[in-house]
Amino acid sequence: MSRYPCSPAEMQAVLLARDLKDGELGAAGASAAIPMAAMMLARLTHAPDLQIAGEMFVNPRPRQLWNSMLDDRALGACEAAETFLELFGHSHRGLDFFFHNGMQIDAFGNINLHHIGGTLHKPKMRGPGAANISYAATSRRFYICTGNHSQRTFVPRADFITSPGYLDGPESYHAAGLAGGPCLCVTPLAAMDFDPATLRMRLKSVHPWSSVDEVVANTGFDLGIGERVEETRLPSENELSLLRTRVDPKGLLRR
Repeated sequence: MSRYPCSPAEMQAVLLARDLKDGELGAAGASAAIPMAAMMLARLTHAPDLQIAGEMFVNPRPRQLWNSMLDDRALGACEAAETFLELFGHSHRGLDFFFHNGMQIDAFGNINLHHIGGTLHKPKMRGPGAANISYAATSRRFYICTGNHSQRTFVPRADFITSPGYLDGPESYHAAGLAGGPCLCVTPLAAMDFDPATLRMRLKSVHPWSSVDEVVANTGFDLGIGERVEETRLPSENELSLLRTRVDPKGLLRR
């Protein structure tokens, strides 16, 4: 991948940034370097009035990216600090978008952060869980961003649903009274979206250093694949320059 101008994480940040819109209100969780980079980059390009509500802060302006937004150094400066009342209040009012990651992600975009194997009380592997799962249901849309694309992560059915995507498809999704849902999944290998009829994940584009065969081999379920799959458009010179000089000058996304 050294012959390509960007790292996989930089590609993910740029793809997410391109999809965000000016004037929207969005949020990311604590371990959110790529989503935070995406929101900061969107502000510098096409969405100067994008509003960020995060883990206990409002509209941070960090001088560099940090692995965790719970690190006070990650704020740089921010317009306001929040208590948990405000933090959970965002989910009741609703956000335009949110970001999710998971130990398991299934074909309908359901996210598992609780356990793999066994039962909830006797798991083979216990995960961190989530403090507030309502963002998945109250946001107008959410993005899935993961640093790992393998059959361990992309499974036919999640062992536990921490944050619901489209459940088992249109019938169960509508019966549950859900709205919004996952719109885009970005990984180090590819970008996936969701078929509007079946609500299943499908392959949208493959990054230049990967291939359809590699993506298929590392996904534990059938992806909807058309006759021709696009190659993901690389970051422009301006996107990459802003990302590296203004958003991520220390190169966290290139490590």
